[in-house]
Amino acid sequence: MKMEHYLSHTDYLVWQVIQNGNDPVSVTANTNGIIKVLPPKTTEEVVVREKERKARTTLLMALPKDHLAKFHKMDDAKEMWEDIKSRFGGNDESKKMQKYLLKQQFKGFSVSTSEGLHKGYERFQTLLSQLEIHGAGVSHEDANRKFLRSLPSSWSQVALIMRIKPGLDTLSFDDLYNNLKSI
Repeated sequence: MKMEHYLSHTDYLVWQVIQNGNDPVSVTANTNGIIKVLPPKTTEEVVVREKERKARTTLLMALPKDHLAKFHKMDDAKEMWEDIKSRFGGNDESKKMQKYLLKQQFKGFSVSTSEGLHKGYERFQTLLSQLEIHGAGVSHEDANRKFLRSLPSSWSQVALIMRIKPGLDTLSFDDLYNNLKSI
């Protein structure tokens, strides 16, 4: 999920709290049986509580407004994250369908003359990223060959030269694009 990558990159400690949970909060029950959260007593408890608050707030800020009420009542960031994944991540069948559709997009990919090299590169790069995220990554060689085959006819001679050139199987897609761009 994009949120997972963003959080693990921007604030790894918060991501750890979301993923693994935090230390338990001290609670007590009054004579009526109502549970009450005790205020933190040590510096360590304050830090733990602050990390949990930051993790929950970060997750809540990422949610659409119409879903806030459903998640706001949850006790901790780990529980909230598990529910977000199950609610928005899709079930196995929808993930399979999305993977299938991405593979079909890869098979049918082509760059139009009006689109040009740069926009075609960006669109193909996005498709490759989506395939990777869904566990259907493509080898450098397959990506390069597909992109060269998908270029408009005005690029046919250049594409042919690049396809027979040695090293296409180890060349990254970005390097292929940079080579094409320099021509």
